[in-house]
Amino acid sequence: MCTFALIAHWLACIWYAIGNAERTNSARIGGMKIGWLDNLAEQIGKPYNDTDPASGPSTKDKYVTALYFTFSSLTSVGFGNVSPNTNPEKIFSICIMLIGSLMYASIFGNVSAIIQRLYSGTARYHTQMLRVKEFIRFHQIPEGLRQRLEEYFQHAWSYTNGIDMNAVSHSQTHIHIQPNTHTSIRMRKTHTFIFTRKTHIPYLPPEFCHH
Repeated sequence: MCTFALIAHWLACIWYAIGNAERTNSARIGGMKIGWLDNLAEQIGKPYNDTDPASGPSTKDKYVTALYFTFSSLTSVGFGNVSPNTNPEKIFSICIMLIGSLMYASIFGNVSAIIQRLYSGTARYHTQMLRVKEFIRFHQIPEGLRQRLEEYFQHAWSYTNGIDMNAVSHSQTHIHIQPNTHTSIRMRKTHTFIFTRKTHIPYLPPEFCHH
């Protein structure tokens, strides 16, 4: 979003420079003043006076209007109250629309992907839980065992966060790190604190357990 705002600021500066150049050229050649700065001056009641360099809209009015135009063009809104009239202004407006379409697809597309990843874990959890409930309903498992199965699933998910430990333990990565893992991970008997059941760590491969 900061990048989007920065690009809009740069384009607003260029838009003002084009409008200022068009207004100067039209005054010099005595043509009709139809640039966006002249239209802005008429709308806010601050017309330009060629004999007074300080006449016309203030710098704040020019910048805010230029930034408003670039934002509305980049987001494809385009209310039309600030519009290009001369050929250079129209050409630059076309360029802004092209840039806006690319930025909209890249920046806001990435934002949507980030939000989707944030909720992907929750979606996978509900999908797996639905499968467990369908399994229970299909096999008509009794109430007590049903509750134990659901509690076990929730317990296993909280430890693994939905990662298939069996698939990880048999993957190519596991084969390469297994010697170091065997050296660093040991289950030892110390006084009364003894690991007697593998279920303390769900999905722990058998070769990691030493009795």
